[in-house]
Amino acid sequence: MSRQNGFSLIEVIVTMAIAAIVLSIGIPSFQSYTQNNRQTIAINGLATALQLARNSAVSRRIPVTLCKSPNGTNCVIGGGSGDWSQGWMIFTNPNGINGVAGLDPNAGEELLRVHGRLQGNSTLIGNNNVINQITFSPQGLALGSNGTITNCDSRGNTTAAALVISVGGQVRQAEDTDNDGIVENGAEDPVPCP
Repeated sequence: MSRQNGFSLIEVIVTMAIAAIVLSIGIPSFQSYTQNNRQTIAINGLATALQLARNSAVSRRIPVTLCKSPNGTNCVIGGGSGDWSQGWMIFTNPNGINGVAGLDPNAGEELLRVHGRLQGNSTLIGNNNVINQITFSPQGLALGSNGTITNCDSRGNTTAAALVISVGGQVRQAEDTDNDGIVENGAEDPVPCP
């Protein structure tokens, strides 16, 4: 008497139903995990760049500028979008000129760091005085550069994260102090996604 090995149709259908249930629970969780990771990487990357720019200005005793840059050689100036997600660069700016168009080695400027485009569909949007660039003085001050840079993705306001840059050059992550689900800037105003 020979036995046949294999699965019955009922066993295959039950197994596929269980797999479908597990995937329907797991995929949204994985997508949220991925979005949270990308947001953390973007905010931490920009915070690190801001700290590097400030520390370099103090240690070198010359102004240092961090600006939006899609290519690592030219700053994006003008325009009001404030979108930092295209990337940025940090360079010494001995003459301290704001609104510079790009790196000028003839003026003694030195490229310190370049960060490429953000991954995924998230954006980093600067407001007020941080739409295009931030220049730190040799004293570590960000005179005229106080503002907020907000990281938003497809999930909207309640998952947004933001960095607040003070005139004194301090950088901190925005917090939701009134527990309404939206982080606040330095003036305690909500920082919604655009």
